[in-house]
Amino acid sequence: MISNHTILYIIGSGILALLLALFQYIYKSDRNNIKWYLAILRFITIFLLLLLIVNPKFDKEVIKIIKPKLVLAVDNSQSIKYLNKDSLTKFLMQTILGSSKITEKFDTITYTFGEQLNQSSVVNFKDEKTNINQALQDIQVIYEPQISPIVLISDGNQTTGRNYVNSSKTFNQAIFPLVLGDTISETDLKIQNINNNKYTYLENKFPVEIICSYVGNEPILSDLVISSQDNIVFKEQLNFSTRYNSKIITPLIKSSKVGRQSYKVYLKPIQNEKNILNNLKNFSIETIDEYSKIALVSTMSHPDLGALKTSIETNKQRSVDILRPDEYILSKNTYRVIILYQPNIKFERVFELIKQMNNNTLIVAGISTDWTFLNKIQSDFNKKSTNQNTLVQAQINTEFTSFDINDYNFNSYPPLNTDLGEISINTKFETLLDRSKNNNISSPLWFTYENTKSRNSLVLAEGLWKWRMHSFIQESDFKKFDSFISKIIQYLDIKKQNNRLVVNYESIYDGNQDLSIKAQYYNKNYELDLNAEINIKFKNNISGDLIELPMNINNYFHEIDLNVLDSGSYSFEVNVNNEVHNKTGMFEILEPNIEKQLINANINDLKQLSKNTNAKLFLDSQVNQLIEELIADNRFYSKQKITKKSVYLFDITFILFILFVSLFLEWLIRKYNGLI
Repeated sequence: MISNHTILYIIGSGILALLLALFQYIYKSDRNNIKWYLAILRFITIFLLLLLIVNPKFDKEVIKIIKPKLVLAVDNSQSIKYLNKDSLTKFLMQTILGSSKITEKFDTITYTFGEQLNQSSVVNFKDEKTNINQALQDIQVIYEPQISPIVLISDGNQTTGRNYVNSSKTFNQAIFPLVLGDTISETDLKIQNINNNKYTYLENKFPVEIICSYVGNEPILSDLVISSQDNIVFKEQLNFSTRYNSKIITPLIKSSKVGRQSYKVYLKPIQNEKNILNNLKNFSIETIDEYSKIALVSTMSHPDLGALKTSIETNKQRSVDILRPDEYILSKNTYRVIILYQPNIKFERVFELIKQMNNNTLIVAGISTDWTFLNKIQSDFNKKSTNQNTLVQAQINTEFTSFDINDYNFNSYPPLNTDLGEISINTKFETLLDRSKNNNISSPLWFTYENTKSRNSLVLAEGLWKWRMHSFIQESDFKKFDSFISKIIQYLDIKKQNNRLVVNYESIYDGNQDLSIKAQYYNKNYELDLNAEINIKFKNNISGDLIELPMNINNYFHEIDLNVLDSGSYSFEVNVNNEVHNKTGMFEILEPNIEKQLINANINDLKQLSKNTNAKLFLDSQVNQLIEELIADNRFYSKQKITKKSVYLFDITFILFILFVSLFLEWLIRKYNGLI
């Protein structure tokens, strides 16, 4: 629309140009035809010059029709080719993009994806990984403010990245899956996972957790077999059905040999099962020889001796000999743990022999202990005894870490006999039981200490037999007390420094297996410690890049997912926070070929995806129905966008051209007629 001011400027420019032209060529001059021609050309020149100065423009309304975007997200992974759906995929793309109905209603954009999203309509089905979740999330970000439904042409099988079904709950675009591949699931039995500890003791039974799953429509039977060196150690027949399609089996396996033992878990394939690679898994466990002879050395008779001997021997792998000091010296020290009950001067040669052989010891220091001798014969602790007897109540130290004692509570147990006196400890120690009096903790009652050659423990009281009897009164058996003593003996009985940090990893990961590293950390009693904080540091051996991550707890393991790493060669180091234990290793991640194992479309996840995004799912034979659904869906509509635009009334280039022609013609006529 032209404003009134602009019209007045144009009229004024015309009048002024006319007056000037007439004045120059007509006013007071001969009025011939040539002068009139020159006046017209001069009028044109002046008028155009004035128009350039005024530069008139007007506002114009521009109406633009904005169609909704239709995004084609096409799976470009190897699995499509292995499913023999590569030609069909290209046909589906051409059918949608070539539909006049689609092009009339939508602006179409095509993306291909494997591990990454690419704006392209060229597919070659060479991508070795499929990350549907990342592709859909990227599209959501690109077209978030617009109406942009997505047609997902895929088999729905994802081999890397987060689960797209869970992520789709936050998607704001409708996603219409066009399913490639066989939607009928193949019958399959699978060992999902095996969980087991890494240490056990000889002749003990250790638990194994085996998780099995089944995909199929008919009830079936299968045998689960666990074998070691071709010997079957466990066998159980399992029933599966559509309803009961997973089972957790927890057999107890007896450890019969010392050292690392390997076991094979095999789930017998059923008829017509195509993939039997997942029917077999292996695991291993380290068996520690627990059998040991223990010497209980004493110069006196006391109920504690019988209580300790009986309690320790509840474990059939241990035997206790009650000896006098001279008998122990003659025994040639064939014992793994030495219990010194209330030592005195007669124990001098015993201590010398223990020091020579680096034996682990438990010292029970009661009211008959000769502290003058005990202070002199060793330097780890010292007590100023007053030879005055008293009763002390025991209390568990909840911060004790060498082994697990959280299941025990001695607050209700009878007090023990001890003599008064201040204890000084001259070595690094850890309190097992505190001495409690009127609920005020005064000093350690039972503690452990170590050096480079031995483990030791000291209890500053007698009367342990009363605790064993109290355990029977409370529990109707002696198990509580016996297990407590067993843990202490087990702690003292370990001479071989086994690796308490166990790391499970593969030298080569081919992409078809669990891409993870698992670690287990054991306390000093070789009990699994899930409270430990474990970190892992990776180094790419090619680029030198470093990455450090915490390992997360998963069932019985600390675990790290290797999907955070690209293919390549790596070295790693696993560390336990606040501990000296670490483990190093190297591995290589090969380019994955998991796509080859995908023989069915994942229709269940695709159905849920369409449901979560308020859309519909279509099979690859229903492409025409998909087109009709998109055309009929009222959510996808065009919008009118009206914009005001300032437009110049005259084209400046055209005016300059006319101006040049006018000036040239005027000059030519004047020259020809001798007016110059």
